[in-house]
Amino acid sequence: MTDAPGETATSGACPKCGRRRADDAEACPRCGLVFSLWKPDLGATLVRLDQTGEALWRKVQDNWSDGAGHEEFLRHCLQTDTLAAAGRLYRERLDENPKDLLAAQMQSQVLSKAALGLSIHKSQPRTAVTRSRWFWVVVLAAMALGIAGGLFWRRFR
Repeated sequence: MTDAPGETATSGACPKCGRRRADDAEACPRCGLVFSLWKPDLGATLVRLDQTGEALWRKVQDNWSDGAGHEEFLRHCLQTDTLAAAGRLYRERLDENPKDLLAAQMQSQVLSKAALGLSIHKSQPRTAVTRSRWFWVVVLAAMALGIAGGLFWRRFR
């Protein structure tokens, strides 16, 4: 079992990703964290599972071969923006058992869902067109032109 994230950099595990490390290592071979630059208060910024996520993870661990349980867990993590925590849990499982194909497959799914989420967030505008100020300016201008055009047409008809 790995040490909890947030421990000091002098412990036997990376404080960011939890991977065990050699005493003479200057950086984590998995996540690249330079241990001399680590500040313990940075551990609080790591994404954590909520209570529902914790319960779903325990359910997954109790019945590891149930693919539906993994999908339910990942769906919840996707909806609650806790994919990073899910990825860490699957990575810890792979650290314990590197030949666990299901853990490798699920970690791959976490990465693809996270990458897809990033690309969707980047491609979507920050505000919807109907909520922007310019949308309402155009609508009001069109209404004013329509009224003025109607009055003009009626007068000279």
